[in-house]
Amino acid sequence: MKLDIEFVRSQFPQLEDEPDFVFCSNDGGSYVARPVIELLDHYNQHLRVQPYNNFASSREAGQAMDRAAAGWSQALNVDISELTIAPSTSINSYVMAQALGSDWEAGDEIIVTQQDHEANHGVWRRMAEARGATVREWAIDPVTGLLDPEELFALLGANTRWVFFSHCSNIIGTVNPVAEIVAGIRQRSAARVCVDAVAYAPHHLCDLKALDVDMYLFSLYKVFGPHQGLLYVRSEVAERLTAQCHFFNVGDVRKHFNPAGPQHAQVAACAGVLDYFDALYRHHDGAPGASANDRMQYLHTLIGEHEANLAGPILDYLQDSPQVRLLGKTDVRDGDRAATIAFQPLTQSSSAVATALQGLGIGTEHGHFYAYRALENLGIEPGAGVVRLSLVHYNTAADVQTILVALDTVLA
Repeated sequence: MKLDIEFVRSQFPQLEDEPDFVFCSNDGGSYVARPVIELLDHYNQHLRVQPYNNFASSREAGQAMDRAAAGWSQALNVDISELTIAPSTSINSYVMAQALGSDWEAGDEIIVTQQDHEANHGVWRRMAEARGATVREWAIDPVTGLLDPEELFALLGANTRWVFFSHCSNIIGTVNPVAEIVAGIRQRSAARVCVDAVAYAPHHLCDLKALDVDMYLFSLYKVFGPHQGLLYVRSEVAERLTAQCHFFNVGDVRKHFNPAGPQHAQVAACAGVLDYFDALYRHHDGAPGASANDRMQYLHTLIGEHEANLAGPILDYLQDSPQVRLLGKTDVRDGDRAATIAFQPLTQSSSAVATALQGLGIGTEHGHFYAYRALENLGIEPGAGVVRLSLVHYNTAADVQTILVALDTVLA
């Protein structure tokens, strides 16, 4: 079975506004699915009260928030007590740096990669430096931007406390084999593992128990939802950390790592993403009675095949072009290449190319995309940046052809 792209696109009202526009800046924030919009609208119109009080609208408001939390815990195969919903991944990682770093000290070591978005770099580095701990870097290949797990394993030692890396880079686009990397870390070290999945979650929602990670973060506003971030912290790790909430909320584990408190309507609307995926699952003849996580894995096969068909022709074109340097893997044959494609123009500036593409109806961007250190280590001036085309499953084969024609015009 193939993904029914007409059904998919019918679930995103913004696609109807500009039918001839090709939106390919999804990695910065996706369009919002219709069920999310409906839930957010209902909450703001009818339930805009403090939740969890004993009157009708307040009870319903609390139930709507609880539904979202329960749904996401099931979709990710984690306990609801291990899940925090807060405004963004950058905020979540900042809060967790305070929680993790409170007992780091001289002699402790953490490992970060050169591949990551700064949100999975800076906060850990700053905390380690403030506490006197040592920061070790898992280096990228300076040509491809890829990571070699063996180089990580060589950095592990008795003093390694945490390893931080991305499920998928937001400019390299290659999917790191998280389960295999985590298994390798477990064999060699007692270090805990945190994975930033901001650039991967729009393409696949994983079984976090199967990945065996200790912490996992991603942003729902890049997964067709409201501006919220999801944070998973393994319970046995969380119970040893200093809570970051008001002192009187200590003991309520769902508040431990959300010092500002929840944004009620936005949290409730998070359930709409799962409502959309459920509708997609039913439309594609998914078996009834499957668990929420099994439904996600079923959809991954459909979405993955569709997105590979989108990315393949663009990668082929850019790889063959003498006008650009393509970052990351050059093909989708191994099934580990997301449809997030960045390139450095060699005869024009990234700004000029992006602007010209935008003038031809291509919704692309240029810049360093907060992967500042990655570009530096690739020998690219971050201020000049790269051009990025990031597609998801509501993009079409026709979009790809429009992109290719525009690239041919602009690069020539």
